[in-house]
Amino acid sequence: MNSLLTQIKYQLIIQLKVKLQDPFTLVISFIIAPLLGLLTALIFHSNNDIVFNDSYSSFLFFMLVSAIFFGLVSSIFEIVKDLPIVKRQKLGNVSTFSYYISKYFVLSIFGFIQVLLYILVAMFIMGGMLEDYLYNFFIMYLLLLNSIALGLWISSIVPSAFMAANLIPLIIVPQILLGGMIPYSSLDKILFFGVESAIPPVARIVPIMYAYESSLTGHINFHNEDENINDHIVELISYNEGDFLTLDQADKFYCSDMYFCKKTWSYDIGILLIYLFILQLIGYFTLKRRLK
Repeated sequence: MNSLLTQIKYQLIIQLKVKLQDPFTLVISFIIAPLLGLLTALIFHSNNDIVFNDSYSSFLFFMLVSAIFFGLVSSIFEIVKDLPIVKRQKLGNVSTFSYYISKYFVLSIFGFIQVLLYILVAMFIMGGMLEDYLYNFFIMYLLLLNSIALGLWISSIVPSAFMAANLIPLIIVPQILLGGMIPYSSLDKILFFGVESAIPPVARIVPIMYAYESSLTGHINFHNEDENINDHIVELISYNEGDFLTLDQADKFYCSDMYFCKKTWSYDIGILLIYLFILQLIGYFTLKRRLK
C-alpha cells in the first residue's frame, strides 16, 4: 500500500509539472472558460431576474455543453500522447493505476478552475441567488468529471491524436441533439426503436440529459415560492408515470410537491455518479489491457 501511495504521489508531481511546463496552453484554457461564460450569458440574458428570463433554460443547457467541451478537450489527447512513456514506466514496474488516477486528478483540478471561472462570469451577468451559483457549479463540474473520464477512456483506445481530435464533434453533437433541449416529440420515430416512451432509448445513455434534467428541477426547488418561476423551464417539464421527468411536452407543472422535485434531481445526480464510476473503471481497464 505504501508503495502504491508513493507512486501516486510521484505521478501527481510529474503530471502537475507537465501541465505547468506548458503555461501557454493553461492560459488559453483559463481565458476560454470565462469568455465562453461571457458569450453564453450575453446571448441568453433577457432579464436581470432569472425567474423572468425565458432563455434561462437554454443558458443552462449550453452551460452543460461547455462542461462537456472542457472535459473532452483537456483529456482526449492525454493518454494517446503519453503511451510511449507509460509503456516504459510499465517495464519499470510503475503502477498503471497510479498513472491513471494521477492523470485524472490533475485534469480535475484544472477543470475545477475552468468551471469556477465560467460560473463566476456567466452567473454575474445572468443574476440569481447563491444557490443558483452553487448548484450550477456542482452540476457543471460533475458533468465535466464525467467528460474527463470519457475522454481518458477514448484516449486509451484511439491509435493517434488525430483520430482523437476527429472524435470530439462525434461525441459532443449527439449529446446536444439528444440532451433534452430539442423536444423529443420532434425527433424521428426511428430513434425510439418501436418503444412506447416519451424519451428515445438512445437518449437515456447520454449523460447531459440527466445533468440538464437535474439542473431544471433543482432550480424549480430553489424558486418554489415564486409562482412566476421561469415559465419556459416549467413548460419543458411534465411527469410521466415511471419516467421521472421528460422534456417533450408543454404541459405546465409547477413543482409544488417538493419531495417529487428533490427525488428527481437526486435521482439524476445518482445516475451521473454511477456513470462516473463506470467510466473510470472502463478507462482504467482499457488502458491496462492496451499496455499488455
